[in-house]
This record gives sequence, C-alpha cells and structure tokens, in this order.
Amino acid sequence: MSTGRQTRGPDGQYRNQRARRWQVSRYDIVLALIPMAFLLTAVASGLFGVALPTALAGGSVLGVAVLADALFLNPPTERLK
Repeated sequence: MSTGRQTRGPDGQYRNQRARRWQVSRYDIVLALIPMAFLLTAVASGLFGVALPTALAGGSVLGVAVLADALFLNPPTERLK
C-alpha cells in the first residue's frame, strides 16, 4: 500500500510521488497575517494609547495590503493540489 499518489512525468510515464505533509504555502501565511494585523494593532493601541477604532482602521489597512498582495500583485499561477 502506497502513501503517495501517482503523477505523470514530463515523459508521460506514471511515477509515485510521496505525500507532502505539513507544507506551509504562501497562502497559509496570508491567512495567518490578516488576523495578526488586527491583533498587532490592538496591542499597539493598548501600549501607545491610540484609540481602538483608529488602531483597528490601521489593522484593516494592513490586512487589505496583505490581501491585495496575495490576489493582485502575486496571484496564484498554478493549481494547488
């Protein structure tokens, strides 16, 4: 019993490919950075005395910047499996 899957190589022959476990992709990092931006600005609000709505507005700008980078500046070019 194999733990991998079969893929077709450039020469057309099928090969067993090992299953990749716990591989972090760029988009996993993007999904982690969006809430981290809000958390960071909320903590900064408490430390520096900035009003919470102002800090959360800054966090939303950071989150939109990360999202824009992932969707428009470096879009996915290949299919993730």
